[in-house]
This record gives sequence, structure tokens and C-alpha cells, in this order.
Amino acid sequence: MWFIARALGVSFRVQPPGQTESTVNLLPVILITIVPILLAVGLYVLLQRVTRRPFLVFLIIALVVFVLSLLLPLSAADETGTQVALILMRIVAELAVLAGVYRFEQQRTRL
Repeated sequence: MWFIARALGVSFRVQPPGQTESTVNLLPVILITIVPILLAVGLYVLLQRVTRRPFLVFLIIALVVFVLSLLLPLSAADETGTQVALILMRIVAELAVLAGVYRFEQQRTRL
């Protein structure tokens, strides 16, 4: 998605509160995607051990974190294109995590 957005002319210029303006390059996008995925998997493994409904609890936590994670792109980017691209990338990453955890949960409950 980052490549498509760049090809469409999205600048990816952001200025988080209290920081200087910078451009979001591909490496931070990858890191900001992979690290939360790893944390989500770790949380899900933990929830499997401490609750009888791990997917439901995970889903609630994931949706709250997702909504909160949208605040940064909205506050850091002035351009609508950058805001939309960053939010779409968050949505795709969130859906991928939820789909993966859901499939795992479905297979686990069949065993």
C-alpha cells in the first residue's frame, strides 16, 4: 500500500506533536506493522492461558488499540492523502492480525 500511495503522490510528511517534520519511509512502516503484530500474538497466547474466551477478549482489546492508533495519523499529518494512506495501512494490518488470530482460534477449537 505504501508503494501505491507514493505512486499516487502521497507525501507521507508528518509532524507529530512536539517533533520536527519528517517523511514516513518504508522501514518505519514495516517496523510499525511487525512490532504490533508480534505483540498481538504474544497477547493472544497469554489470553489463551488466562481466559476461557481468548478471541473475544483479544478482539475487544485489538479494537480499542486500533481506534487509539488512528489518533496519531490524524494528529501528525496535515495532508488528507497522508492521513488516508496511513489509516488504510493500519486497517489492512489490523484486519490481517484479526483474520490470522481468528483462523488460528477456529483450528484450535476443532481439535
